[in-house]
Amino acid sequence: MGLLKYKILFPVFFLVIAGCARSVIKYTTSFDTDPYQMFGKMPSREFYLPQEISDSLKLKWESDMYGSFLNSSVSIYDGLVFINDLAGRIFCYRFEDGKRIGKLKYSSGSVFSTPIPLRNKVIFPVAEEDENLTDLIIYDYQNGKELKYIELPGRVLTQTILYGDDILFNTQIGSAYRFSTLGTKIWETHTRKDSRSSPAMTNELFIFGNDDGEIIALNSNTGDSVYVKKIGGSFFSGLTILNGLIYVGNINGNIYALKVDDGTIKWKFETGSRIIMTPATDGKNVYVGNLAGEFFSLDKTTGTKNWSKNFTGVLNVTPLVTKNLILLPDVQFSLHLVNKFTGEVVKSINLEGRAKLSPVIHNNILFIGFDDGIIRAYEFAK
Repeated sequence: MGLLKYKILFPVFFLVIAGCARSVIKYTTSFDTDPYQMFGKMPSREFYLPQEISDSLKLKWESDMYGSFLNSSVSIYDGLVFINDLAGRIFCYRFEDGKRIGKLKYSSGSVFSTPIPLRNKVIFPVAEEDENLTDLIIYDYQNGKELKYIELPGRVLTQTILYGDDILFNTQIGSAYRFSTLGTKIWETHTRKDSRSSPAMTNELFIFGNDDGEIIALNSNTGDSVYVKKIGGSFFSGLTILNGLIYVGNINGNIYALKVDDGTIKWKFETGSRIIMTPATDGKNVYVGNLAGEFFSLDKTTGTKNWSKNFTGVLNVTPLVTKNLILLPDVQFSLHLVNKFTGEVVKSINLEGRAKLSPVIHNNILFIGFDDGIIRAYEFAK
């Protein structure tokens, strides 16, 4: 009887141990001279690709994470593709064929921010589910081990910024931080106002909106306040900055162009419904959608409407703008390819779930994502 009990318990014990084993990413990379390391690629956020693309797509690979995305994007470094999900996981895939290299699992929280790969590291915040805390993780994927686990007050619900060898971010309770990628805190600032607006950065200014309808600019080197400007309703939209102007939308349905230097309003356009999408710009026009499904092209200097197009779904994911087309995710199971000059829908790609990731084109491969945890890589047919 004792021997039989041992034979039954041993495999059960083995399964329990295997189930508790820590997940891992372990892979060796070289220095990447042209990576895609953060949401919007650069600190000022850039959702524009200066090339024409075909409207004919061919599936290259697909992978299933069995999870759910927020409105983030993939990041890419030397042949590796990284993506976060709301179940507290970071996945890593091979760029060329979609083979899963590994994953990291933090079951007590969610990862709202696009992970930042840098040389042999990947950096990301994990927002705790039951406590108002964030764990900042610095992971060495070359050696497959965690280097830093830094607990901070407040949950990080927004996108982070990589600047040189440092990362900057804000929390829901209005705190802002700059850390080195070695885990050293450079500065910490408390604004004491809740924030759900993804920051952008330019000219040594770290800028974000808050729930009180303010735009806050901090000195990116010291964390000191440069200005606080009351604009209007709560800002849940992220910021995009180009040529001295900040573009941002609020829950009142207004999109603003604000002067970077002092936050004053250059122009305002009323879309009629809440905006949480981070605007995109191609240097001439600004593109933004709202939660009523209406999408707008506006002159970036004057705010004059070029055209608008009404979609049946909710528009909350930042599109990618190219020389000829806009790649616009729609919660109603579609990715639309839109003529950026007229607003005409050239083609719609039907998806099996809600489109959640901002499209990324890197080395002529398009990456999109939709629920439940599907990532697809497309080639452009010639």
